[in-house]
Amino acid sequence: MGTYGRDQHVLLPSQRDQAEIPTQIRGSWERCIDQYKLEPGRALLPPRLSDRELQRERSEFDSLLNVAEPVFQRLSQVGGNSGYCVLVTNARGVILRQYIDSQQGEELKEHGMRTGTVWTEEQVGTNGLGTCLATGEALTVYAQEHFGRELRRFSCSTAPIIAPDGEMIGALDISTYAQGDKQLQGLAQNLVCDSADQIEAAMFRYAFGTDYLLAINGGPAGDPSLSSALIAANDSGTLIGITTPALMLLGVSDRSMVIGLNLTDLFGLTLEMLHRGPCRLEGGQGDGMQTLWLSCFDPRVAMAPSPTKDIQTTARSLNSVPDNPLMQFAGGDHRLARNAEICQRVINRNINILLQGETGTGKEVWARAIHDSSQRADKPFVTLNCAAIPESLIESELFGYSAGTFTGGLKGGKVGKIQASHGGTLFLDEIGDMPLALQARLLRVLAEGEITPLGEIEAVPIDLHVITATHRDLKQLISDGAFREDLYYRISGVRVELPALRERADKTELIDRILREASSQAIELSSEVRRILTEHEWPGNIRQLKNVLQFALCMCDGERILPQDLPEELFVGSGAEQPELHSHGPFEKPPERVVSLGINARCSDDPAEREALLRALEANRWVVSRAAKSLGISRSTLHRKIKKYGLS
Repeated sequence: MGTYGRDQHVLLPSQRDQAEIPTQIRGSWERCIDQYKLEPGRALLPPRLSDRELQRERSEFDSLLNVAEPVFQRLSQVGGNSGYCVLVTNARGVILRQYIDSQQGEELKEHGMRTGTVWTEEQVGTNGLGTCLATGEALTVYAQEHFGRELRRFSCSTAPIIAPDGEMIGALDISTYAQGDKQLQGLAQNLVCDSADQIEAAMFRYAFGTDYLLAINGGPAGDPSLSSALIAANDSGTLIGITTPALMLLGVSDRSMVIGLNLTDLFGLTLEMLHRGPCRLEGGQGDGMQTLWLSCFDPRVAMAPSPTKDIQTTARSLNSVPDNPLMQFAGGDHRLARNAEICQRVINRNINILLQGETGTGKEVWARAIHDSSQRADKPFVTLNCAAIPESLIESELFGYSAGTFTGGLKGGKVGKIQASHGGTLFLDEIGDMPLALQARLLRVLAEGEITPLGEIEAVPIDLHVITATHRDLKQLISDGAFREDLYYRISGVRVELPALRERADKTELIDRILREASSQAIELSSEVRRILTEHEWPGNIRQLKNVLQFALCMCDGERILPQDLPEELFVGSGAEQPELHSHGPFEKPPERVVSLGINARCSDDPAEREALLRALEANRWVVSRAAKSLGISRSTLHRKIKKYGLS
């Protein structure tokens, strides 16, 4: 057992032969001994709240995070199927959500990784969740870096969850058994950080949904609506909110440094300029100079059309507008092109549209393209996933409520999704999962064109166009008594069937487009990879294709994606043999040739510089351009130092 005293050096059991200990872990052990008076190596089990206490903690938290439910569902699928336990806590360290689908995950649950347990450092010692909440930083606590004996079999990768106002409201954790080297957890750390960014962005979009929303991207052709680097501005162009990824890209350490500044003062831009198209930002220095692009990404933030380009006169036919969003989405598939033509003909006639197709075929993207192509394009596009929000919350989400309607509700009440979409488009995803009682209320809104928020008496007139989507058979649900037939005919003025990816004629074009959007660099596909991707059945459709390409981009070492860079799922059951180099899944131990690239070299050079480099790389998630910028050096210089100190 290592020792620690006020004038002694921390020595963790797993690091007796290492000169350096991660600063976050060292600081946590100091707090555990000096502040919490805990003894290293003791069995420190997390206490558990009663069901009533847990419900009280959960009611407040769920109201904040329900807009990010799709992110949690994706994490559940990725983590659970790979033997991971996905945990979510509030700021007090109470686990309020857990996603465990595998047998290994169930075993983790037996060790206290379950809802209602409290994982603060004070209670459990150094651990992923508690130390993340104590420091506000993303980290991985591996094996014997844990303070308590019971946790030294595990690896926990954790990232803070940040609210729209910049406050840390909880933490997101992926845990599994510790195997091999700590560096193997890098992919899990990236996954948890990216997911935390997506959660923050979802809450940010919701909180600032009536303000001007701007996105920072690495290029003008990227999809800004998917960016997590977001800025909110008011009508005068003054910044009123910014996400953590946006702060990182701009090289700003504190929100207070930019909140209250005007776009003109900060970037030399105006809202009018951004409305015309993405604007380039220059940053960095020397070889580390980085080009970023700032753009308005949501139609609700668009400025009024100029007199020379009135929206009424630009609603031309689909074929005469090559950059029409519907045409762009249709690509080279003849069925989608026909669907685009149908939608364009009915788009401004107040006819509700029902989109049907398998999960992952891009129903929300298609709905947004319809909105962008319509005369409502400068009005709000508001979405609600009927399957992602608890039944107890969906009514208040749709209809809103007045002040004092609910205990614990917002003091001034809340505007519902329907009222927020006034003048624009309301997109109801997974309409087949809407509760029957709510279907009746929605039918009345569509029939009468008015809404009565919860707690109110007076009805409010509403002007909106409704687009719905589902992967379920609504006619079968009608036969089963689970869906109202009158509502079905109200929402299905036009029915559009989106083909599965395996049926599309433009798969090659689609693969290239997604690859360009996912990478800021020019990356090629080998002929074998292209064959594998075009021949795959793609049960998860476009969503699965995007995940596969993102994974391949993480795994490839050069500017060309090879078969060994693809995930295992593409080879299972296909009859094809996966190459040996990356024969592992995204959360399994890779072969020793990959392990040897980890941080295992000893350096006789300056250890302080090595730790400073490592801290900067970890803080910036091993994105070299960001780390170089934070250190004030060029990328080429940082690459040389990475090689010098054996970092990778």
